[in-house]
Amino acid sequence: MIAFSLSQIIFVPIIASILVLLIGRRIGQKVGWLSFATLCYTFILLLIETVNLPNTGFRLTESYPWAPIVGDFALLLDGLSAVAALTITLLSVAISVYQIKYMEKEENLDFYNALYLLYFSGMIGTVLSTNLAIFFLFFELMLIPSWVLIGIWGTGDKVKVAFKYFMFTEVGAVVLLAGIGATYMLTGTFDIFQISGVSSQLPTTILSVVVAMILFGLFVKMAIFPLHTWLPDAHAEAPTPISALLSPAMIGIGGYAAIRILYTAFPVIAFDKNFMYSLLLLSVITMVYGGLMAFAQDDIKRLLAYSSISQMGYMLFGIASSSVIGLSGAFLIYVSHGLSKAALFMISGVFMHDLKTRKISEIKGLASKMPLTAICALVSFLGLAGVPPLIGFWGEIFVFAGAFYASFNPFDTARLVTVVTGVVLSVLTAGYGLWTIRRIFYGEIPDNFSNAHDPEWKMLYPILLMVIIAIIIGIYPRPLTEVISNIVKGFFS
Repeated sequence: MIAFSLSQIIFVPIIASILVLLIGRRIGQKVGWLSFATLCYTFILLLIETVNLPNTGFRLTESYPWAPIVGDFALLLDGLSAVAALTITLLSVAISVYQIKYMEKEENLDFYNALYLLYFSGMIGTVLSTNLAIFFLFFELMLIPSWVLIGIWGTGDKVKVAFKYFMFTEVGAVVLLAGIGATYMLTGTFDIFQISGVSSQLPTTILSVVVAMILFGLFVKMAIFPLHTWLPDAHAEAPTPISALLSPAMIGIGGYAAIRILYTAFPVIAFDKNFMYSLLLLSVITMVYGGLMAFAQDDIKRLLAYSSISQMGYMLFGIASSSVIGLSGAFLIYVSHGLSKAALFMISGVFMHDLKTRKISEIKGLASKMPLTAICALVSFLGLAGVPPLIGFWGEIFVFAGAFYASFNPFDTARLVTVVTGVVLSVLTAGYGLWTIRRIFYGEIPDNFSNAHDPEWKMLYPILLMVIIAIIIGIYPRPLTEVISNIVKGFFS
């Protein structure tokens, strides 16, 4: 165990962001490597502590006195937070290399990289926090840097898009804060592990309203239908490296928090048949809506944005199952979506950076010119579709198995019909993915793309890394599934 390791993971990037601002202009484009080095340090630190988790009972905690009313500044690394944190950190490290080339012609890279590090710290802080007040502070820290990054370095009508993104997510955050405040009023604590002892004695109707407020804020972040309308614009117009973090990492944090808070603090609601069925309905609607809208897009970044909405529907599908295997599948979906969607957004950035277009209708026949890019795109879309031997396959299998288990124990006709509908319509993911591959990489290549080629290593290697890891974990998922299930089983004990 390394001293203050969890605090270092959060605060070292914050301190580094100040250093980036101080020396960034002097070192120019090399400032990106300073961000990369900082994130590499946090990843190594996190990886060491994660590998050591079995020796600590799958639980590493840090707690510091903070404010008497709010409680301690408490951090937790266990099977769930470790998986989410490693995914976020791995993506942040890979994208920090990618953006060195992608953003090379942009101005104020010192400010950009400082915001990037703050954004990372916000995401990691939300994952590791067990005090709801601290969780909310980091939840807001995610919003502010990402809003500025979109507003300054975005594309299209970036100011309007950034404003829409800020307002939607801030409204969600305000409702979330109201739910957290109500929780404190009812239980007298912000600690999620202490809340359950009191919440189980409260009326279900009151708890349902409180949990609904909390989930509202988290579902805005996840872009669950009908709270999704900010996402297509924000993800399409954000600078592509930020899109590659917004979609795979940030929105999935809403799903992580939903699992952690719902099943830890409010187990009575987590196993309430009617409440969870309403979440199941929302998940199926979100899955189908996102898939259908992806079919209608000509802008590849908007297609990927709607795909992210659909994937969050899959994650909610697992959350609503109230089963060990379903919740485990939801986490696998988070990892799979993180790896595959990050790769796909970076590939869309390759088209924008090298080919100067993001319209699918303008691109054809690139497979022969960009073979590695084509392979990575195909594997990534297959990962989203849940095709073996990729990690997405295990995510979908677990999620569907968990949903069926909940439908038969006890038998529930309405739930079973909803689950079957969701499973059948999951074919939409494979449909829009393969159709996109067909349009972009096959056919007769236009003359203006006759000199196209795979991108240089700074942009190509991060994409390859995502694909290789998705394959390796898919072939041998045991370490990942074990560390997740060890914690998830505790929700049902």
